Amino acid sequence: MESLRKRLDGLLTTSQFTYPQLRKMFITLTLDQFFICFISLLSTALVSSVGEAAIAAVSMVGTVNSLVSLVFLSLATGGAIVVSRAKGRGDVNEIRSAIGEAVGLCGTASIVLSALLFLFSEPLVRAIYPHVEPLLIEYAVRYMRMMAVSFIPFSVFNAIFNIFRSLGDTRSSLLLTIVINVAHLLLSLLFINGLSMGVAGSGLSYIVARTLGMALAVYWLMRHTDYHIRPRHFFRFSPGVTKEIMSLGMPLTVESLLTQGGMLLVQVYLARLTTTALAAHAVTNSLLNLYCASANALTALASTVCGQCYGAKRYDLARQYCRNMIRVGRFVLLLTVLILYPLTPLLLKLYHATEQGTGIIYTCLRIAVFSMPLLWCDANIPSMVLRTAGDSVYTGAVSVSALLLGRCILGYTLTIPLGLGVPGIWIALVFEWLVRSIALRLRFRGEKWLHKK
Repeated sequence: MESLRKRLDGLLTTSQFTYPQLRKMFITLTLDQFFICFISLLSTALVSSVGEAAIAAVSMVGTVNSLVSLVFLSLATGGAIVVSRAKGRGDVNEIRSAIGEAVGLCGTASIVLSALLFLFSEPLVRAIYPHVEPLLIEYAVRYMRMMAVSFIPFSVFNAIFNIFRSLGDTRSSLLLTIVINVAHLLLSLLFINGLSMGVAGSGLSYIVARTLGMALAVYWLMRHTDYHIRPRHFFRFSPGVTKEIMSLGMPLTVESLLTQGGMLLVQVYLARLTTTALAAHAVTNSLLNLYCASANALTALASTVCGQCYGAKRYDLARQYCRNMIRVGRFVLLLTVLILYPLTPLLLKLYHATEQGTGIIYTCLRIAVFSMPLLWCDANIPSMVLRTAGDSVYTGAVSVSALLLGRCILGYTLTIPLGLGVPGIWIALVFEWLVRSIALRLRFRGEKWLHKK
């Protein structure tokens, strides 16, 4: 252990950060991610207890919900990057402006998009899934409308959540995670199991939990930071800060729209499969999120650290930290797989999966998790670091191209014409990781991504 500590200290201690600082932030972020994923896993299990039709309906509209939510999530990421850069420069006024405008932009965008999603839920579901049985259509429309309402408070919550991360205040982000997810779990138990509300109970739990989370996030931001944030700051927009947020957020938004558009194509051909196959795909996604929790924490840490290095014009440190965090991430993911995979039978008991569905889940899970230590960090950490430097156009092009080649073209070929079913999607996902890893490494070796000022 001592030799490992010294090795990590040598990799991660620089003039900008020390290993103990980063270790403390990483542990908090990891707890944050595992907590989110575990609560999500339990919530999915609660929905699955209603029946395969319910979990299949939730999975069906998941891509559409993501398409809308990722627009304001991208703006939140852009705002968080601006905040981390300002923190690196030590500019308090710029930090305050970036915080207020990021929250204000996310809130405004979510109101518009949520209203559109609510109004057009039924025609949208029927257009995407014309051959799905009526019960699934009914569940999907009901769930989509309730999620549309929940996006408004969640957009504000998520903006503040990302701001705390970008400032390096991982304790506050962990507190917010605990509150919103515990509230969601308890409310899900009440509405789904206690009141037998089914899919509607899941949607209602999101609305109430996210509203509570938003209220706490706003209060915590105004009362427990040193930047003296007031409500008026959420409605003030300065051209310089807004332009920087939009220049970072809009490429991410376009990338998200194109990516989720591709995922809609995936959902269209997945709709040809059985309800059991769709449910197995949803469960595998939920489990994989748990496997990725520690790596997602490291990616969030890389964004904060490299963003502050970039703001301080320490481009050499931004590059160094990216490389070293990839190395650490491979080791972390290997440990994660070795620990969690033997626990899979226990986790699957939560989902009430059929014998046929369990077989599909295991096949998909094996394809993904044994590839993760080799490819996941190389496909994701550099992407986040390049974005902190404003290289969102290139990373977006890579993400969309990999998706089109992977899950859209290769995934369709393997799943439908070649008859592999759901496992075909997961083979295509691993192929995407490989394509992204190669393209991002080629970019990272050069200087163009730095956009030095």
